Amino acid sequence: MRQRGVRSVMGLLSLVIAAVAVLPGSVGAQEPRDSVRPDSVSYILEPIEVAVERERSAPPPVGAITIDPALVRRAQSSNAYQLIRDVAGIEVHEQGQGPGYASNVSMRGFTSDHSSDVLLVVDGVPINLPAHGHVEGYSDWNVLMQSAVSSLRVIHGNSSPLYGDFALAGAVEVFTRADAESTEAAVSATSFGDVRGSVGTGRRGESGGLFVGGEGRREQGWRQGSDYWLGNGLVRGWRRVGGGRLEGGVGLYASEWSSPGFVSVQDYNDEKFQTPWDPTDGGRSRRAVAHGRWARPAFAGGSLQVVGWGTASDYAFFLNIPGHDHGDPAAIQQSGEWDERLGFGGQVELGWTTGSGDIVFGMSGRTDDVRYEHALTLDRAVVNPEIALDATHTAGATYARWRLELGSRLGLDLGARVDVVRHESRSELDATPTWESATNTIVSPKLGARYRMAGDWYAFASTARGFRSAVGIIGDPAREPYLSWSNELGVEREGGAWEAELTGFWTQVRNERVLDPVTLRPSGAGRSTRRGVDAEVAVLLPLGLRAELGGTWNHARLDAPYADPHGDHRHGVFDSTAPSASADTREYATWVPGLAQYLGRARVLGPIAESIDASVRWRLVGPHVPIGEPDVRTQTFSVLDLGASWRIGDGRTLEAEVSNVLGVRYVELRSSGYVTPGQPAAVHIQLRVEQLPF
Repeated sequence: MRQRGVRSVMGLLSLVIAAVAVLPGSVGAQEPRDSVRPDSVSYILEPIEVAVERERSAPPPVGAITIDPALVRRAQSSNAYQLIRDVAGIEVHEQGQGPGYASNVSMRGFTSDHSSDVLLVVDGVPINLPAHGHVEGYSDWNVLMQSAVSSLRVIHGNSSPLYGDFALAGAVEVFTRADAESTEAAVSATSFGDVRGSVGTGRRGESGGLFVGGEGRREQGWRQGSDYWLGNGLVRGWRRVGGGRLEGGVGLYASEWSSPGFVSVQDYNDEKFQTPWDPTDGGRSRRAVAHGRWARPAFAGGSLQVVGWGTASDYAFFLNIPGHDHGDPAAIQQSGEWDERLGFGGQVELGWTTGSGDIVFGMSGRTDDVRYEHALTLDRAVVNPEIALDATHTAGATYARWRLELGSRLGLDLGARVDVVRHESRSELDATPTWESATNTIVSPKLGARYRMAGDWYAFASTARGFRSAVGIIGDPAREPYLSWSNELGVEREGGAWEAELTGFWTQVRNERVLDPVTLRPSGAGRSTRRGVDAEVAVLLPLGLRAELGGTWNHARLDAPYADPHGDHRHGVFDSTAPSASADTREYATWVPGLAQYLGRARVLGPIAESIDASVRWRLVGPHVPIGEPDVRTQTFSVLDLGASWRIGDGRTLEAEVSNVLGVRYVELRSSGYVTPGQPAAVHIQLRVEQLPF
């Protein structure tokens, strides 16, 4: 274990040196433009802008959410997960054990344990971690630097041919700023004693640009032992080179935290949230990302872009787990985890416009070298090593997309991708360590359509195949990937004083990890059906106000009782004992756990005086079945937040928010008889300065 830090530091340094080379030597020009829909009715699908400034392709004709970056930067969310919840209305279940313990971002019927079913991509770099010992696709969203976001989009489902592994429930695309015209800063504090700050500066010219930013958080938290610090830094720039555009940068992330421990259901019911905690619980995490992109016109009406990236990361977790490796639920044992990895990837893409539409053809690949260890610990000292795995993940993909118009009303989106994924691993704890390997090839066709009806109304539909590497594949490379078919049908209204969207979705998944009804042991032969309805309405009200309403109903079922992925590792320490024969007869045993049955959200915002804006945000979260408790459903709850902003001068805004203003006591996450309690009422104050005098 002692060799990990040396290799990680060398990896971090090499990535920083490589990325600095692509930063501009001079500054100037403009930030990449977003694709826009022209007013002409002959364009049904949002066109790809074939130019070197093109930052990304348009989304498929499915339910998607595009967030105003100004709204992202203003939000006073305590972390990246709450940010997505606040600005996009997506269901999030907080782990509550520190920033390194990734929370669950749930979408389209998927629990997304540690956000593993939702692909997060920042500047073209995937954040999800393959070949992971805790859960495959583990994704710590705290690497997302809120103050640097230039665009944020949520694509529901696996409909985009640009994305493969981990995008079962959807993909979140984030791009950060490549330049800036001024220096901006913000500082905020909460009634819990939390302090946060950010600063960003740069330049913009005709031939290049530069952005440099950083943000830091020192959180005290509302529970004992929930303190942490976190920092993000970004240097990014671009320059005109050889008739094209060269851009790139370096992102750095580090955090260290304490963990407040678990609250039993009995303590939660008795409102005993400040339970005894182990001061050695917690952890640290570090990550460096270097990325570069070069794009230029390649031929008449076409463009070529080449993307490359590299990452280096390591973390260490320590947490007392009630009942861990014991039959006694009251037993306590500290668990230690270490993960160290280097990863590299790239993409080559050609795009061009023809008389019948836009065509994109691309190839991508990545490789990850991983060292994962797990041990029973005491005061962070190893007592009993239990897992020591070396692993590699290698993946390559070819994808194509053709978007065309048929007449003035119908647009089609045709796509496909072929992924080849290879996993290798060996256990250093075996008497004679040997490498085991397996390769999977997945073909994923994608089809979407959008039809303009009368006026501003559109109908859309899509069907797409997707996949995700199986949980536990780091120790058992032969496991088959999860395979899914996702379908969507909806109508939407665009433009005018109000907009609306109503979408029905259903996804069928194969190779789920479930409890075999005969052997009562975990099996990879399960199936599931996840379906539901999304609804969104936005209305412009008198006096400049805007109201946004939305809701989701989920119906997600397995064909056999759920098998906890933490108890399904070939080399794992969480090996499940055989459940009782009555396990498959419990009332909610086949419900997908950790997923709210329904959600509701509403927001009203706008001016209430000449220089004062106000907002009211309300969210409703329905019951979910906890992991490990198939005969339990949590209670429905709702939370109300109030906010206001006051423009106190040129480029200066003072913002205040009261979250959970009614002090509702609610369960943020429940699992195996333990609870992460929701945050009580809190006051947030933030000062933003958009044009500092330097």
